[in-house]
Amino acid sequence: MSSHEHAPSIARPTAGISDADTATTVEIQALFRTLESALEAKDAAAFDQPFTEDVVFITPAGAIFRGWDEMHSYHRKVLGDSPDARAHFELLALRLLTPEHAVVNVEQTLHTAEFSIANRGTWVLLERNGSWWVCSVHNTNVAGSAEGRPTGRRPRPVDSSTE
Repeated sequence: MSSHEHAPSIARPTAGISDADTATTVEIQALFRTLESALEAKDAAAFDQPFTEDVVFITPAGAIFRGWDEMHSYHRKVLGDSPDARAHFELLALRLLTPEHAVVNVEQTLHTAEFSIANRGTWVLLERNGSWWVCSVHNTNVAGSAEGRPTGRRPRPVDSSTE
């Protein structure tokens, strides 16, 4: 078999046990709607509420924040310096690895009066006691997604996944 050939699909496992059911999908979508509202309100405490104590958060620029306190300190500063903005998270894929663990691929768009930008991220969530928690996030900018130009200084991003 050449290096370009693949093993038959029967030998290849799947990562997820299933797609999320309707109730789980609604719960996870609600988490992202809460994040949108918190970003628009520039409320770092509300934005960071669903993250675990041991979260690992990676921005599109590659900055890594380990642990809730480190991430929250970053979000307080970034949101405090940010322009008014609208954010939207679109769930691109949602897979359950176990009934309590999900991988969510997301596209986030951010719009201000002067510019807009998009990034895509992989979010790892876990369910504990009826609530979904974010334990890991890795974001990357979407090439060519920036539109408009900020006036004056370089814009401070208003979301936790850009810098």
